[in-house]
Amino acid sequence: MNHNAKQTVKYFVIAFIISFIIGNILSAIFSSAEEIHVDQEKDFDIVETDFDEIRLLTYETKEDLYSIKFELPFFKSEGLNNFFKGYMKRTNDQFLTVIEGNVTEERPGNLNVNLDIYESGEDLYSLVFTESEYTGGANVNETGHTWLVDLKKNRIIKQGELFKNTRKARDIIRPKVQQALLDQPDLGVFEEELDQWVNQPKYMFENMFIRDGKLVFRFDKYEITPGAAGMPEVEISIDEDIQSLFKKNWAKRLGVN
Repeated sequence: MNHNAKQTVKYFVIAFIISFIIGNILSAIFSSAEEIHVDQEKDFDIVETDFDEIRLLTYETKEDLYSIKFELPFFKSEGLNNFFKGYMKRTNDQFLTVIEGNVTEERPGNLNVNLDIYESGEDLYSLVFTESEYTGGANVNETGHTWLVDLKKNRIIKQGELFKNTRKARDIIRPKVQQALLDQPDLGVFEEELDQWVNQPKYMFENMFIRDGKLVFRFDKYEITPGAAGMPEVEISIDEDIQSLFKKNWAKRLGVN
């Protein structure tokens, strides 16, 4: 068996083992939100956060061809835990598929998923994930995923659900985002790509979260700016025009009514 064939077999074996281990670790940990026993000699841990209802699961592993590190939220709700368990499993599996044949021991792949948590309103939290990946080639890619979590009902809230009329919200909010980005010339905004984002007919505010009483819009690396700008974000104050867009119950919980 030649060297390349041996590397391919080694990759498949390690990838299968890592996927199996992660799946079993997550299943075991998420099976009980009340009884957690963490072995400090293992590659995972659960730590406290600034929020009583949310803890943080961290996992890290390193192999010859790649390393994986991620952070996940940990709730009392089995349904929420299963949602984020599924997200991490999909992210992990996709990464292992993409790096096949594209990385070496000299230039190993890397997946690093970080989580920031913001209190956005009454029992409402923004969970902002940053996925940093090296899967071969010259560049490290960075993408984001953002979810709103309603702990009153233990469910994921789609950002568009906050508004009375998403079409009207798009028409009022997106031009503000566009202008805020163009007001930062150092970003080197790709105006054509930004125009495409502004004019997406089915946009549902997927890249929006709420931090310190402001709407925050975050874009993937290379999405609307050169790679040197990283993942640009802009804050939009909730003025009277935007306040009027929220459904009454959400305006109250956000403290903007």
